[in-house]
Amino acid sequence: VNHDNAYLHYKDDWYIVDYEYDDNKDGVPPFAFVYYRGSNDAWDGYGGVVVYTRDSAMPQSLLPRMRAAAAKIGYDFDKDFELTDNTCRLLDKNERVILREKFAGNVALQTEKQIAAQATKLRGNAINSVKAQKLFFSQQLPEAEQAYDTLQQDLKDFEAEAVSAAKK
Repeated sequence: VNHDNAYLHYKDDWYIVDYEYDDNKDGVPPFAFVYYRGSNDAWDGYGGVVVYTRDSAMPQSLLPRMRAAAAKIGYDFDKDFELTDNTCRLLDKNERVILREKFAGNVALQTEKQIAAQATKLRGNAINSVKAQKLFFSQQLPEAEQAYDTLQQDLKDFEAEAVSAAKK
């Protein structure tokens, strides 16, 4: 039972209708037939079944148990459910090319997004640097102006002394 979700607003009830342990005495492949029902803000009464096995394809020896489990919850296993093929089949040449094109396209999109993110970060750093320099110089400007005035006066004094010494 999964209820009272404060943020996600859904509630699910999950039921293990049938199962078999590893290394059971009857030699039945281990599995779990799980039925769920629930509701959320958008849909009241969704549900389904998940069958967990260690095999990539449904073991044919489990089909009688699957049919019996489905019947317990009011379903016909052969009509109401579809088996998923989780085997890893070999791809033909055309499928490989299509998948490579999709992958390359995704890489290009990711690269473009990364470049855009870096450019945005760089722009932000540059703006922050300019702001920092303006702040520094706005606070140091009076001191810099005073130093300039002092140097200018010292230069005038030096020139006056040099002219005076040259006349002697």
